[in-house]
Amino acid sequence: MFPIGKRRKGESAKKAFERALYIVLDSLLTIPNELTQIERERIVEYFENMPGNEKCHTNHFDINLEGRPTFFVKYGLDGLVEASTQSFFYALAQKDESAPRIPKVYDAFQDGYGFFVMEKIKLPTLSTCEISEDNAVKSVASAIEWLFAQLPSVPTSIFGRISSEPSCARHEFFKDHEAPVCFAHANAPAKYVNKAFSRCPGKPKRTVSFSDKLAIYHSDIRKDNFLHDIKTRKTCIIDFQHIGVLPEPFQTYAFFNTGSRFTAAVGRHLGYRPSRIANQLTRAANVLQMTGNASLSKHTYIGFKWHLK
Repeated sequence: MFPIGKRRKGESAKKAFERALYIVLDSLLTIPNELTQIERERIVEYFENMPGNEKCHTNHFDINLEGRPTFFVKYGLDGLVEASTQSFFYALAQKDESAPRIPKVYDAFQDGYGFFVMEKIKLPTLSTCEISEDNAVKSVASAIEWLFAQLPSVPTSIFGRISSEPSCARHEFFKDHEAPVCFAHANAPAKYVNKAFSRCPGKPKRTVSFSDKLAIYHSDIRKDNFLHDIKTRKTCIIDFQHIGVLPEPFQTYAFFNTGSRFTAAVGRHLGYRPSRIANQLTRAANVLQMTGNASLSKHTYIGFKWHLK
């Protein structure tokens, strides 16, 4: 039970409970800031001293700071958003023994690049450990099943990235894996897709519509994005950049319309099947690869917080 605290004047018990619930969920999206300014400066200094070719061919490094465990640091333009997403699921996983392992987020900050600091988990990826293909599929499927089941905990104001930071959805459907604008609701991506259909040659022109039923998606299900402990058989999710909330067809698309046999096998193991709408999205995606600019949509997301009256 959530502590609702002192009820506001004229506020019903239900409204007070909802307010307390929103505060709790909102706090899960808050990025931890556990590093000192000196520790942040050490991280930036380490990054600046990295060879240029190394910076270009990777987006992460390990660093040891005095009195701290080894940190795994990701850098780029998306660090704060991914840190918020990962921190959200990490908090949920701490209360659930069936959850996959998720690295703890220590900090995320901006200094030219975004720096995302998390715990270093010394385990092999599923692509490098000794595990059969069938068991790899089962391990990832178990982690993804838990991930998808967390939808009730996602704040209802979230559409796209699960983050306190404003950012466009990242999904393989979009050009360069990123939506050109921040969509506010299900009608917005539907209109965006239909504009893409309008540019397809031939007649009749196709159209799609999305229901209000949303789902958590993961559009980058690869063995390299999961660590695995052979002894405990525990799987760890280590990449949260392509995780968010969109209409259900985008969840199905991520399984069966990206050209990955492994991802499709994970989807089938979970009981998912290719869908007509997701298959239609493939044609729109081909158009977006050639255009994909923001002119296809005027529906942007405004605001990230709840406004309780």
